[in-house]
This record gives sequence, C-alpha cells and structure tokens, in this order.
Amino acid sequence: MEDQKVILVRSPAKLLHRHQVGHGWPQVDFSNATDVADLMNAFAEQEIDLGRRRNQVKRFFSIKEGDIVVVPLYKAVAIGFATGVRSYETGIKNAENRLEVKFLCHEHDGTIVRAPRDDLSGALSSRLKVRIAVASLNEFKQEIHEKIDQIKTTGGTNFSSQIKAQEEAAAARLQDQLLKNIRDGNTRLESGGRGLEKLITELLCIEGYDAKVLHTRSFEGAADADIEAIRSDHLSSSRLLIQVKHHAGNTGLHGLRQLQQLETDEDVQKWLITTGGLSQKLIDEAESYDINVMDGEGFSEWLVKCANQLSEDTLRRLGIEVDPISWTA
Repeated sequence: MEDQKVILVRSPAKLLHRHQVGHGWPQVDFSNATDVADLMNAFAEQEIDLGRRRNQVKRFFSIKEGDIVVVPLYKAVAIGFATGVRSYETGIKNAENRLEVKFLCHEHDGTIVRAPRDDLSGALSSRLKVRIAVASLNEFKQEIHEKIDQIKTTGGTNFSSQIKAQEEAAAARLQDQLLKNIRDGNTRLESGGRGLEKLITELLCIEGYDAKVLHTRSFEGAADADIEAIRSDHLSSSRLLIQVKHHAGNTGLHGLRQLQQLETDEDVQKWLITTGGLSQKLIDEAESYDINVMDGEGFSEWLVKCANQLSEDTLRRLGIEVDPISWTA
C-alpha cells in the first residue's frame, strides 16, 4: 500500500491485551467526528486551544484501516495494523479516545509479540525516545516491514517476548511503588523538596545535560525555577528551567505561575515536574504559555528508565535493588 502510514502512538501498555491504543482529550469523543474539520470544531466548541498538540490530534484521528501502528514499550515495541474502528471509554488516563489495532502475536499462545529495541536500527531506536505522543515513522517504513515479515516468518519465537513481558511488568510495579514511596515520604531523600531536586538533577545529567540546583531567590519577584540544565553540541544547544513540586495529590497553579513570571529567551524550555497529578486546566494553561509539564506517572517512568545509571547512593536512598527482571523497591 503506497499510501500506508507508519505511526508511533505512545499508549498505555494495559490497552495492548484489548488490541487498542489510546489518546487523551476526555473532553472530546473523537468517534463522533466525521472528519478532521469536524473534530477541530468539537475542540473549538469546548473552547480548547490545542496549540502545538494540534498536529498530534490530527495525526491520531487520521490513522486509517491498514496503517501500521508502533507502540513503544519497556525495552521493546509492539507492532500492529489499525482496523479503523474507533471508540471512547474512560478509566485509563490519557487514553480515553481509542483505536483498534490488531497487534502481531505469537502463534503458539496468542500473546502479543514484544520486539526488543536492541533489534532495531540506531536511528529508529532514537526516534522512539521522542516524548511526542503521536509521531510519523514513515521514514522507517522499510525497516518496519522487514521486522513484520521476520515476526510472521518465525511466529515471534526469536524475540524472547516472555522475558520482555516479565521485565515490563516488573518495571511497571517498580514505577508504582517508587512513586508511592516518594509521595508518602518513605525514602531517604533529603526533606523539603531538596532531595527530589537533586534526584531530577541526576536524571538530567544521565540524559547528557549539565544540570544544577539553583540557589533560592535566583530570580526577582514571583518568578522562580529550581533547576537549570544546559546541553549543547556543534549543531544545537538547549537550556531548561525547571520548577519541581513534591506533591502527593494534584499540583496547583502556583508552580506554573512561578514559571510564567520568568523572562527568558526564546530558546529556553520551561518545565513543571511534579510527583503529583495535574488537572486538565493546568495542562491546558501550561500549553498556552509554552510550558512543558510532567506528572508523577511520567516522572516515575523516567526514573525507572534511568535506574541502572543512578549512583549507588541514590539507589540506596530510594531503596531500590536493581535486577534486570525482578526489580524491587
């Protein structure tokens, strides 16, 4: 199919067994829209400004029958073909709008094949790391088709999916337990939010940034950021200013207001990172001010992904014992 698209959809793994992927926006039921224009009108009626996420919404809605969908998982990917069947269901955050996808499965037991990322090209593996929820992978169409042919030829038996599934389940359990421990203060991180700031600084250094915790009152008035991170090479540079909130419940608007007051150059990215939850109102307002946000679930996912590279002292403070399969906290 010449017009067949290959789309990355970052979707909750718990939808896989239902052969579905999900995108958020609980305010709008995508399945009621007849076309993209109709969908955009539905958002306008709700007075929702999609901002930079407009293209992602359009891309997800435009997935048609026969398109290839790639879902990033823990150290693996699931690959399937869209059926074109849409639905709406609450109960799983950021996945209310659903799309049916027939994922490739093992012949012997019908479980979904989890293709290791190690078996993919470096370029495709890097592309899978982007934090965009819905992105085009059309430039990797040939590689994806070769992978599909390989899976169909072998029945999926070469991919050690059982081990990958065990690792994925263990990582999910660790994410949940770590987030609960951090929220409840059941770690040895420094109190008063300082320990969380140092932890995020360490994660940023793992990602290749030169990061530091800023002194209090580094900015004038109500403006504030807790962390500065800079990364540069011969081709590009980026600077992050991050406000960190150690919360158990939903994070309020105060941190967002602090970032809004920062006067920065256009190339500076502002981030609000919290261990708590984020209301849709805050997410929408942050988008309108070009401020990035990460909630507790996103933070714990990031933390577990980098756990093997954390210092021994940090692991001890978090209470983590790391094993490739049976992670514990």
